[in-house]
Amino acid sequence: MRKWLKSYLAGGLLLSSWVQAGVVIESSRVVFSGEDRERSLQLLNANPYPVVVQAWIDDGAPEGTPENAGEVPVIPLPGLFRLEPGEKKNLRLLATQVPQPQERESLYWLNIYEIPPTEQNAAIDQIKIKVAIRLQLKMLYRPKDLSPAVNHLLKLQHFNLIREPGRLKLEVENRSPYYATYQDATLTHATDRYAVDIGMLAPFSSKIIILDRSSNHQYQNISYQLINDDGDSINGNQSLVH
Repeated sequence: MRKWLKSYLAGGLLLSSWVQAGVVIESSRVVFSGEDRERSLQLLNANPYPVVVQAWIDDGAPEGTPENAGEVPVIPLPGLFRLEPGEKKNLRLLATQVPQPQERESLYWLNIYEIPPTEQNAAIDQIKIKVAIRLQLKMLYRPKDLSPAVNHLLKLQHFNLIREPGRLKLEVENRSPYYATYQDATLTHATDRYAVDIGMLAPFSSKIIILDRSSNHQYQNISYQLINDDGDSINGNQSLVH
């Protein structure tokens, strides 16, 4: 889940501290199957005050807005609504029939923009900054002919240790039609361990990571965790190709 903050200026003040979102979302990601016509996602306003929530789906650009979201395979309804303190609401996610690639997953982001109330009658020395918080949840559109990713994802990850004069590189290849999101990865040999930040790989893609290690390190295996459809981690362990 990604988060941005935008400040509403009051009395010339600027935002100087981190603010936590008060709208709680039941899941950290959404997997929308090509067979689905509709799904729902529950939101809870944990704030002690009402908020207005705006929801839209786009490609995840930080400057994105509902107006420039473009054509997407799923839309959230309602797109704008009010949540009272402690209120729960189901956000409907509806298929739009916008054509998508059928041989691989497509990645979009569900934006939840939380807008707090303003204080109309506050004294000038009591004016507080009002902060709108934007959360982004990963939304994967999965064609109906693709089976659940967890059955294939681990065995379709490949790792190649590349030795060059004075340094090591790790090539990570995702040979699956699914997005692979790595939570943790560690190269190992006996007692020698080295943590690697792999991140996310698109379907049928690869990336090369330059390691802060000399070429004389003899790493033989990699242990790692991938995030599954429920947001939980699944463990993998493989020998490295040299």
